[in-house]
Amino acid sequence: MSFIEEVKQSKAFKLIASYLGICFVILQVLDPLAERGIIEESLFRIIIYLIIAGIPIPLVVGFFSDRERVKLLNKKPNLNVIISIFAIFAVFYLSIKNIELRQSSERLTSLDDELEEIIEKFDKGDNRFVFDKTKELLKKFPENKILKLYNEKSSYTIDILTDVANVPVWIKYGKDTIWNDIGNTPIKNLRVPSILPFNDYQLKFDVSNRSIITMPNMSGEFNFEHINKFPSNHVIIPGTENIMILPGIDFGSIAIEMFSISKTEVSNKEFQAFVNDGGYENSDFWDFPIEINGVEYTYKETIKKFVDKHEQFGPSNWSYGQFGDNGENLPVTGVSWFEARAYSRYAGFKLPNLFQWIYAAGLAGFISEIPDMSKSNLKSSSLCFVDDSRGENYFGIKNIAGNVREWVTNPQGKSKTKFSILGGSYFDNEYSFNDYHSISPFDRSIGNGFRVVQSLNEGSLDTLDNFIINYAERDILKEKDVSDDVFNLYKKQFNYDQYELDIKVDSIFDVENYITYRFETSAPYDSDEPLHGYVLFSNKYQNNLKPIIHFPNAWAIFSDSDDWIISDVIKEYNYLLMEGYAIICPVYYSTCNRKKILKTWWANESDEYRDTMIKIGKDFKRSIDFIESRSEFDINYLSYIGYSWGSVMSNILLAIDDRVKSAFICAGGLQVQKSKPEVDPAFYTRRITMPIMHITGKQDGIFDYENSQIPMQKLLGTPIKDQEMIVLEGVGHAISKDIRIKNHLRWLKKHNN
Repeated sequence: MSFIEEVKQSKAFKLIASYLGICFVILQVLDPLAERGIIEESLFRIIIYLIIAGIPIPLVVGFFSDRERVKLLNKKPNLNVIISIFAIFAVFYLSIKNIELRQSSERLTSLDDELEEIIEKFDKGDNRFVFDKTKELLKKFPENKILKLYNEKSSYTIDILTDVANVPVWIKYGKDTIWNDIGNTPIKNLRVPSILPFNDYQLKFDVSNRSIITMPNMSGEFNFEHINKFPSNHVIIPGTENIMILPGIDFGSIAIEMFSISKTEVSNKEFQAFVNDGGYENSDFWDFPIEINGVEYTYKETIKKFVDKHEQFGPSNWSYGQFGDNGENLPVTGVSWFEARAYSRYAGFKLPNLFQWIYAAGLAGFISEIPDMSKSNLKSSSLCFVDDSRGENYFGIKNIAGNVREWVTNPQGKSKTKFSILGGSYFDNEYSFNDYHSISPFDRSIGNGFRVVQSLNEGSLDTLDNFIINYAERDILKEKDVSDDVFNLYKKQFNYDQYELDIKVDSIFDVENYITYRFETSAPYDSDEPLHGYVLFSNKYQNNLKPIIHFPNAWAIFSDSDDWIISDVIKEYNYLLMEGYAIICPVYYSTCNRKKILKTWWANESDEYRDTMIKIGKDFKRSIDFIESRSEFDINYLSYIGYSWGSVMSNILLAIDDRVKSAFICAGGLQVQKSKPEVDPAFYTRRITMPIMHITGKQDGIFDYENSQIPMQKLLGTPIKDQEMIVLEGVGHAISKDIRIKNHLRWLKKHNN
């Protein structure tokens, strides 16, 4: 029998040829779909593997069919059939490899484009895009070193541990609303994107059929052993230690144990139960006797103050001990601090302390997360129901902003003539949400309400419950200015004897696409510690660089190192470097790795604070001396940039050296706290004359709009035509980079060209 006839009669050949032919057609159809991303590449590869895995089936079936035929004809099998089968298989295999090689080539070409975009986005500070993209591409190219590098540069690792085993954990990033399942605890070395000034990430746990949401950027170990002790209608807030700040008040770092807070404000219906059960007649619920400003208030006499319109016990706006029609789901209002405390005891809870309220409201930390003010009823004409979810924050707490101002336990000042009340009521301005307010504990205004909390360990919170709030009330605009002669004496404090700079410059080196070097010179005051700093500019520009002198945020006070400065500048200000500007970053007195004097950026009236401000001012001027001495810089274009503390310090620094031609500052204001008059920024702000742009958020949790931002804007000595004040609605202390870039470049183009 001829070769061709033998092959034609082979069942194995027929079956395998048909099988591979059909598979080849399928692959030709799926290949372009995979190229266009209509089907996942992983699915395409699975199909290939299934096809290969299926090859033995027609071979086996054909083999046994041929075997029977050979037996019947009493003939030996011909090797030609086997050779033909191997030949057709080889052709099929080479076809598949060709598809894979072509796809690989196309993927590599596509990867080059993707890498170019990744690098571009990273240079613009879009770490979220870089993180997401590199994470996605590493699934396809797990060994690509560039992808690994930029994934690491745009992220950092966290550990998530719990005292209860195998707790399910979800995560969401930045402003996302979608929770992503990341498995059960313990979770170690989880990469999360670095996307500050916004929140990098947020965690959610499922424990005992309850969801517990953390504040942003929390990691480490979480304790959930006792969560069943908290009421089901409360939100559980994990314990933490964090910076606590309100406009005009710096509390420092405060440790808080886990607690729960009611999702809703106390309603009329709930308070009615207290009235009907004789809550006003039971002295055990009340804080009497109590001494306020030297006067003792007894229960028997003082309880008579807490009556309604018709002299019956109850909130001030009730009638005959009853709330109005259709008001059962509205928050109780018209109650004093004493009534709020009494109800809390009656219900088996307590009134929150100020720090619990700040934490629950999302205001803890340097970058406070304010609720969406557009969803609150601030600056409206009416209350909303307590369970209205439009003003819900990320913890799931409703109406924390607006509806009613909420009493907390803490007095303002030792005299106890005022107690703290927070959050703003429905008729207050939107920017009042995160302001500090205090009123008489007897005040029963329509806007006064409250919610309740429960703590695991009441004893551990007694100190915080009774913490006295020392709030500096100050109307800066009404304060008298000093004469020019007096101010000139203040300004002379920043002068120093001119002497040779004796600059030392470390070797110039490249960091990515940028050139940087360290400079050092003797301090312009009596000190064994030299002044040093860093210079950065793009390697595309070598001469006639336009210098920008930088002042850091408050992290410089708390950090013991300066090794973060270069990477931080590249991340935040690469848009300036790419436009031919050079950024000069002095390490000022009492910051980073220099001798520490400052413990906080908040002003005070001590000699130590005054002397520190003067030395920082001298460092600033001496750094400009350095800039002026370098041939690569054009001093005629010197500009200033500062964020937060850098904005605060601009009020002094921009008034003491007229070599600065323009300034760009963000998220600042005048400090309400007083300092010695020699370094009081209010006197200096009036003497600033250069063009200045200031971007602020109206809901800034650190610099109050009315008491801090507006005074700075109104006192600024710069002619109106040369100043631009941008106040962002619905924005807090975090000003987005996109807004900063757009406006800063526009400002520099106008005033530094």
